[in-house]
Amino acid sequence: MLAVSGASGHLGGLILRHLLGWVDASRVVALSRTPDRVPDLGIRTRAADFAAPDGLVRALDGVERLLLVSVDAITGRAPLHAAAIKAATKAGVGHIIYTSTTRAGDPGNPSAVAPDHHETERLLAASVPAFTSLRFNIWPETLTYMGIAQRAVAAGELPSNAGDGRVAYLTRDDSAAVAAAVLAEGGSKGELLEITGPAAVSDADLAAILAETSGRPVRHVPVAEAAPRLTAMGTPAPPAQAWAGGLAWGLKGI
Repeated sequence: MLAVSGASGHLGGLILRHLLGWVDASRVVALSRTPDRVPDLGIRTRAADFAAPDGLVRALDGVERLLLVSVDAITGRAPLHAAAIKAATKAGVGHIIYTSTTRAGDPGNPSAVAPDHHETERLLAASVPAFTSLRFNIWPETLTYMGIAQRAVAAGELPSNAGDGRVAYLTRDDSAAVAAAVLAEGGSKGELLEITGPAAVSDADLAAILAETSGRPVRHVPVAEAAPRLTAMGTPAPPAQAWAGGLAWGLKGI
């Protein structure tokens, strides 16, 4: 049996849809703290909460491979991931596929999300029979749900301190397609897979794209400290700091 955690979330729901292109629904179980919110795709659902490990062990009964979708938080998720890994090991899960971030283990990675992902990868390597880490590059949707794109259009400028760095953005749907394929096939054991989009773009390119799609002028403004400028534009501190810190290492010189 194949299981997907976080199945009621945006990524989890997309993964389930792609997974049904690979395997029959009878082989899949959707895990969620809110099983009533899982998309109705003919897949069985089980309540599963990383903060309640005993119930999680029961939810993982009979699961051969688990797609562990990382908790949606900038920091503080490693303990929850550790609990999920421990429960999966106790339940006899043979292979865990984990949704990580680009260059999670690189020394000096400035991204605030990298340490938790790196710690989770370390735990997987030390604890489970087999694992695969899917190190997804940045989703372009991130710019929207953090409010960076909207505020750039409203202000007419996109400030950043990335210099000439470029990012091969990868859509959330493409990430889900990759995750579903690896889960279905069960390959790439023991691998840290860097998964990127088809083309690397700069922040100047992003500003031009925002201008084209919005029909309003948006210019790229290189600055030494992007976070204060973003907060002055109305961006909350955590997203501003995440953008200024690179969101992921990819913004710092690919």
